[in-house]
Amino acid sequence: MGAKRCIIPLPRTKRARALLCALLAAALLLLLGVLLLGQREPALPPESAALRSAAEGLTGYDLTLRLDPEAGVLTCSQRVDFRNGTGDSLDTLTLRVYLNAFASEETSPAALEEIYDACYPGGFSPGYMELFDVTWQGEAASWRYADTAKTVLEIDVPAIAPGDGGALFLRWAAHIPACAHRTGYADGVWQLGNVVPLLSLYRDGAWRQDEYSPIGDPFVSECADFQVRLVLPDGYVPACTAFLSETAAGVWEGRALASRDFALCVSDRYETARAVAGDTLVSAYAFDKAGARRALDAAKKALETFEGLYGDYPWPAFSVCPVDFPFGGMEYPGLVMLAKGYFAADQRDSMELVLAHETAHQWFYALVGSDQVNDPWQDEALCEWAMLRYVRENYGQGSFDTLRHYRIDLPMQENIPGSLTPGSPIDYFGALADYSAVVYGRGAALLLALDEMLPGGADAFLRAYAEEFAFRFVTRAEFEAYLNGYAQMDLSPLATDYLDTIM
Repeated sequence: MGAKRCIIPLPRTKRARALLCALLAAALLLLLGVLLLGQREPALPPESAALRSAAEGLTGYDLTLRLDPEAGVLTCSQRVDFRNGTGDSLDTLTLRVYLNAFASEETSPAALEEIYDACYPGGFSPGYMELFDVTWQGEAASWRYADTAKTVLEIDVPAIAPGDGGALFLRWAAHIPACAHRTGYADGVWQLGNVVPLLSLYRDGAWRQDEYSPIGDPFVSECADFQVRLVLPDGYVPACTAFLSETAAGVWEGRALASRDFALCVSDRYETARAVAGDTLVSAYAFDKAGARRALDAAKKALETFEGLYGDYPWPAFSVCPVDFPFGGMEYPGLVMLAKGYFAADQRDSMELVLAHETAHQWFYALVGSDQVNDPWQDEALCEWAMLRYVRENYGQGSFDTLRHYRIDLPMQENIPGSLTPGSPIDYFGALADYSAVVYGRGAALLLALDEMLPGGADAFLRAYAEEFAFRFVTRAEFEAYLNGYAQMDLSPLATDYLDTIM
């Protein structure tokens, strides 16, 4: 039989025809709205009650930033609402101006012989900060640099009693070097890690003044709240610790609560892919849509795996973006910088591993802070272990064993020169390869041992550790004391054997 024709009779009156046209137009508008809604980017989830609670009473940074790509300058009006939680009366505030280390080859962390040519392919390029205004409570404040590299900025203030505070204001211009490093401009990306001056860590009656070591991550700081307003030229896109929304043409705004540091990458080449994982908006940036989608998938997978292992990710946003530098990746709160080569289609597996390690830092560094200068193992070894656990969770015991052989067993067998141990501070190390083998590989061996000894394994301990010390700064002594209490036995000799014994 032939198919029957379906004929819709036309209305016979003008009024009826007009009504039909109106209904059809409404249906088309509704359909268009549904289609547009499906294309709309996912919204930023609300901040959790735990995050808002952690943010109460913290020092606040209010930043108005403007990037001028043609001049190579980032300008800023910066307000610091300081709260004295040190327990001591203070007459000096100390901020770290890490950018000034890039002013000369003698002090630049990018001038390390191993990476010099990769960081400065066009020859050395200086980076530095011009400081214009410094006021405390509206009055001009005297200031000085306390070190040769001009990374330690001391500001004189009237005595601030414990529990009191005030407003510090700075106006500055950052001259960004042509440098493929976590700080610099390279291959169309403004890589602005550690550019904004932040308060140093106050411990044992003094502000920390550690040198900017070219090896490791020589940054130690307390959590703070960041309110950000960023002005960019048309077509430029930011990836940031704070999730930034474009509120007007070229004006981006957002905030990050209870964050230990602040970083920003900007490019007019970035393509973006976004999705929600749990209670987190995940944003991936790349130089093409396919690369952004691959990075998005890997970031979501890592975030979901570690939430299952170590507890909820506490911030509403997490981003990953490509940069040009000679490292695998670099972590900041809410943001991972990843070497651009990993975004290629044939580097999917390598991207996944590196991004897993860097994502783990959101728990062990960003959430639970530690002394990255004197005890770098306390975040790197934990994140190396977490990366191995990521592999076991997603690819099974065989893949875990294979990777463990390369990442732990072989470093344990290497002949490392000198007296380097996983517990050594970063200034003991003279080569990046030694630092990686000892701090990452040999350090993770401690977690492998703990996994066999502790009830529930190392992961149950690390989950409890992350919950106990969330948003706090933990020393090695505090780590070991908590470990002993958790295990209900003295494991300090075991820690000494793995962390301080020369092999």
